[in-house]
This record gives sequence, structure tokens and C-alpha cells, in this order.
Amino acid sequence: MAESGIDWFIVFCTDPHLSEYTAKCDRYLAAVSGFSGSAGTLVVGSDEAFLWTDSRYHVQAAKQLLGTGISLMKAGLSGVPTVEDYLSDHVWDGQTVSFDFYTASYDKYKAIRDVLNDTITVTDGSSILKKAIPDLPARNFNTVDTIPLKYSGKSTGEKLGEIRKTLRNKYARNRSYTYILSDLTAVMWLFDLRGRDVDFVPVAYAYAMITDVSATLYVCRKMLTSNAVAGLSEASVSVREYSCFYKDACDIATDIVLADSCTNNASLLIRFDDDGIYTDCPDAGIIKKSIKNSTEIEGMKKAHLTDAVTMIRFIRRIKQMAEDGVLSDEFATGKMLDEMRLSQGASALSFKTICAYADNAAVVHYTARQDSARQLLSEGYVLVDSGGQYENLGTTDITRTISLGSVSDEEKRVYTTVLKGHLRLMGARFPQGFKGAFLDGIAEQPLWDAGYFCGHGIGHGVGHFLSVHEPETRISRGSSMRESEFFPGVIVSDEPGIYIEGRFGVRIENLLLTVDGGTVDGNKMCTFEPLTLVPYDKESIDFSMLTEHETRILKDYYDLVWEKVSPLLDDDEKAWLKENIDIK
Repeated sequence: MAESGIDWFIVFCTDPHLSEYTAKCDRYLAAVSGFSGSAGTLVVGSDEAFLWTDSRYHVQAAKQLLGTGISLMKAGLSGVPTVEDYLSDHVWDGQTVSFDFYTASYDKYKAIRDVLNDTITVTDGSSILKKAIPDLPARNFNTVDTIPLKYSGKSTGEKLGEIRKTLRNKYARNRSYTYILSDLTAVMWLFDLRGRDVDFVPVAYAYAMITDVSATLYVCRKMLTSNAVAGLSEASVSVREYSCFYKDACDIATDIVLADSCTNNASLLIRFDDDGIYTDCPDAGIIKKSIKNSTEIEGMKKAHLTDAVTMIRFIRRIKQMAEDGVLSDEFATGKMLDEMRLSQGASALSFKTICAYADNAAVVHYTARQDSARQLLSEGYVLVDSGGQYENLGTTDITRTISLGSVSDEEKRVYTTVLKGHLRLMGARFPQGFKGAFLDGIAEQPLWDAGYFCGHGIGHGVGHFLSVHEPETRISRGSSMRESEFFPGVIVSDEPGIYIEGRFGVRIENLLLTVDGGTVDGNKMCTFEPLTLVPYDKESIDFSMLTEHETRILKDYYDLVWEKVSPLLDDDEKAWLKENIDIK
């Protein structure tokens, strides 16, 4: 910074595609700060440094930043300024602020630029970041294959036709346009492809440009399988090398460039805005991957049935280990589940398994390390948050808090409070077109009534054999113009939690499919159908705390679990399931 005349440097945690999960070649934030979470922003001054992260990582970040000289800023808490507010108050006239324009969305770039006065210079620090951290590995490209039509349910040609119609009618009118896609999951969905370039998400590094008469995919061509090449050719998609994208972007000659300022980086879009040809075009309104078609839904249901069998076997095994006094530590227990899932049908994990015992469960995104994992004992709770990728079928995500022995009255009360919120959301009926902010209170009300507050969002969207976190859909207290409304076909998680720092944590999570809920006074309604089919921890439920309505939802859920899952179990497993869903 001193050599380059930079007063403030910002490090983001994303890659040029602004991905949530990044490959090792893009993990500059972890390399600089030691913080390994998936959401964080580091601001470095000449003699001070601060890291912002949300409530999922407050405890983790505090531990990882010890001794670094970096101060933790707990984003979202009262009195904690945003990154933009901090810069506005602390950057002096005439100073220079720098960050890697490739790893900041154009929206984030504008937000920072807007709070700084005209005497302050904002520069692209991508070369400085690479010079400071020169030893990250090179970008790696792996095989890219097609997802057959019998699993995707809609061809690339059909999707392109729908996208072009929307772009013409809503944005282009009679002008020529180029629509740019950088989001890896959106590109994969559009072209019916899946890859292996990023851990946990079956995507390949790729960009796309779409006009009214052409579609160009930028990808590592030698990694395309013959089936992928044939599918792209059939859809009249041109294929260019991934490395050619930014050069070709400089040569765009259409009247307007359409792109989402939140999913495309600043380095790409600044030039178009400066030339006066850029129009912000939110991907959520164009790429309709959040609304699953009937084929995708069928695949997701099959994936969740397989996953349910694995989870039931895991819970049964870990409870037997607790009874026998032969429990392992958090790391080994998580690995046991991973091996079970991969051996019983999953092609990969959908995220790194969270296995957190006792007070570690109060760390929302806790990661057990082999050299420091806590030994599980035959008492208290272990929280297990996990999921799998099932080839071409779907993506799963489930959290169960499991008792390993007798539980205290307080633990049972907290568990049941979380379950109440979880059940209420699962049983909700609401108008089509609602956004998640309208649904959040349904799950949170029982927590609030009991004096607790869930520090994270209640739900996130889930892709079809794509990312386990699909940002177009969410259930959260806040709302965004860029999030999708709820209509039949949307899949979302239902995961309220209560975390008592230093003692224990409880989270319960199912995935829910939005379905037609009939009409009320002529208005179309939605309800939820559970995709996750795994019993809750019977020993932890205080049934006297459940209302009649909540008990009815629980019984209906258990009837569905038995109907769908029991035929896939052996006799001993059926007996165990029957005992654990019997709530008479």
C-alpha cells in the first residue's frame, strides 16, 4: 500500500464471478486475515484493520482474528457501522482507496464510490493484491458435462427463447442488446451444464453473452464432454475460450449492455456505464431457476428420499454409540456422516458438514478441525448441519439437533421453541407473490415470545443440483428488490435457531417446496410441502408446549415420513423410525 500510494485497501471474499463458495485460487481474504468464513470484508488502513462479518461468523471470526491486529466488526448489531459508513467517516480528503475491482460487484463499487467525496481516488487494486499474496494456486479447470433433458425438464433453446422475449419486452424494446451473465449457477442452469471447478457447487468457470440472435458461452473448451458439445451445438450456442471473455467484452457493439449490477463485477461494468450504454437488469427477473419445473421437482424428491435414509441411519447409529459410550469427536462424527452419504448415493457434499457439540453448537457456522475437535459425550446436544449433491437429481440441506443423553428442562424448552417456529412456517398458507420478509415472523414469533432472537435468516433458496444457497429466494426480516417472490415451484429452507453462547445451540432445518394452496376470496394462495423427511429428536420435545395446530402439523409430517421413507428401510430401521415418530 505504501509503495503504491494507497491509504486504504479493501479485501472481499469472492471471486470474479462473485461466488459464495470460492476455489483456493481466489481465497485472498483468508490468506490476508486468517478468517475462513464465506462472508467477510476486510478494510486495511495505514495503522489499523477491521473485518466485517455477519452473525453466522461472529464467534468464529473472534477466535480466528486473535493476535492478528484485526478488529472484528459485528455486522448487523446496533451501533456497528457498515463498511461504507466507516469509510465515509474515516477516509480523508485527497486519500486513495483501493480494492480488486474483479471481486467487488458493480453495486458494491458504486456504494463505496457514492459515500466518498470527489477529492478521494478509488483505484483498482487487483495487481497489488496479487503481488501481496503471490502464492495462491492457479485457476483449475475440470470436466464440464451436460445435464440431460430428462433431468433438467427444459432445453437450453426453450430457456433462451423465454429470456430473449423478456429482454425485448422489458428492457431492449427496438434496440440491439447484449445480456451478460457472470453468475456461475445461472450460466450452468441456462446451458444445461454442470462442472467440478468449485467445491460443493457443481459448476464450471464460465461467462455468457446473449443477444437477440446469438448466444456465446465462454468456458474452457477442452474440458467440455462430447455430450456437452453436442447439446450446445443443438441449441445454436457458440463456444469461446474462457480467457477471451474480457477482450470480447471490450468489443461489444450493441446499443445497450444489460447486466445485473449485483452479480457482475465492477471491472466488467464500469466501462459500459462510463460509455452510457449500461442498463441494470436483475438476473432474478430473467433467469427463472428459482422456480423449479415438474421434472426438477421430481428429481429433488428422489434426492431427498435417498438423503432421508442416510440421515435416519446416521441418527440411529450416533444414538446407539452414545448409549454404548463409544462416541467419537466432532470431526470424526462429521466424517462418518460424509462417508455414509457418499456411499449411499450422493456424488458430493453440498457444503462442508457442520458437526458441533455442546457450546460449539452456539457458533452458527462452526467448523470442526481434526486437531482440535471436541469429544462427544453421552450428554447434551450435537448439532449436525449437512447436505449432499445427487447427480442430476437435486441438492439437499438438513439440520438436526440430536440429544446424546438426558436433556435438561432448559434444553428441552429451547428445542421445543425452535420446533414451534419451524412447524409454523412449514404449515403456513399465504398469498402467491409474497416475499420472504412477510414469512419471517411466522417462524420467529414463538422465539420472540419466549425471549429469544434468531441471529440469521430463517430460510434460503436451494438450487436443483446446483448451489445449496440460491440467493434469489430467502426468508429474512429484510427484503430486497432483487429477490424472487414465492410461487409454486420455489424451494426454500426452514431453519430457525436459538444459540446460547458458551452453552449450547439448537437449529432445525427442512427444505420446503412451495405448492398451490388454493384460493381465498379469489386470491391464489401457496402452502409448503416438506422435501426433507427425517424425524426430529423425540427426547427433546416438550409436547405440552405445542399448540393443537402445531401438533397437527407434526403428525401430518410424520405420516408423510412414514409413507415415503419406511418402504426403503429394513425391519430394524422401520421399528426405530416407528418408535421415534409415535407421538400419541
